[in-house]
Amino acid sequence: MSGRLLVVGSVNVDLFTHVERHPAPGETLLGTGGERSPGGKGANQAVAAALQGAPVSLVGAVGADADADVALTCLRLAGVDLAQVVALPTARTGLAVITVGADGENTIVVIPGANAEVGPEQVQAAVDDLTAADLLLLQGELRRDTTEAALRAAAARRIRTVFNVAPWSGVDGDVLTLADPLVVNEHEAALAARELRLGSEVTAGQPVDLARALLTAGMRSVVITLGGAGAVVAHPDAVTSHPSPRVSVADTTGAGDAFTGALAARLLRGDDLATATDHAVRVGAYAVQHAGPNRPTRALTPPSPDGTSP
Repeated sequence: MSGRLLVVGSVNVDLFTHVERHPAPGETLLGTGGERSPGGKGANQAVAAALQGAPVSLVGAVGADADADVALTCLRLAGVDLAQVVALPTARTGLAVITVGADGENTIVVIPGANAEVGPEQVQAAVDDLTAADLLLLQGELRRDTTEAALRAAAARRIRTVFNVAPWSGVDGDVLTLADPLVVNEHEAALAARELRLGSEVTAGQPVDLARALLTAGMRSVVITLGGAGAVVAHPDAVTSHPSPRVSVADTTGAGDAFTGALAARLLRGDDLATATDHAVRVGAYAVQHAGPNRPTRALTPPSPDGTSP
């Protein structure tokens, strides 16, 4: 790889609970777990990309508390450059409370903490050091003004940006169109379509049609992730489907981050978007077969084409 991947994103500690089923509103259930492990979409994707062989630097923030050491553990082990991760003495490290059901599906509540202090100035300084060979990777867990500043700064320097707008952060349509690609699930794709003023018939359509419509509305390229069904890719030359191998699901937590980190690593390596997506789908399929903390490390070795461990 001739360049490096700059990830601007969140750094959290994940607190895991496990339940037979997810509670209804107002209901109390007994669960198990209580493990605390490294997390945050920015950190997860940085680790996943580094374990795929990409040279990765992370821009972010943690608090001056015990959780900071936990949050940075996997990043350090993966060799991610943390020179631009600041420790803030008056903030707490971000926290995500994750509840995993017996079927492997999860719900997540994120408390930003120090992540909310990552501002446009910190990001601008980092982007100013990038070259045309580098790649920028963003998610939706930082402040909206910070995310938009990063996208605009990268566009001004002709730096390609992968934007995984998860969770949806209400980014303006003109900023969305700076992504190449925009990486979204079906729900986020519909929200992006509304932001780009596409009609309800589009947002209610099939993923292939939605991806094509987003491209027509000004997106440079789009990847819509479909969970166990794989992904759809739209770019000026084609709209293609990329199925996932069928696997037994143990836990879906972090699978999207493993996918996006692997996608960015392959784009940095020089793969075209379709080829990079094929690989990322396999990594995501491998990730969901394993339960437990430290999920980004699942991307260390990608599975064989049928989704099994090599």
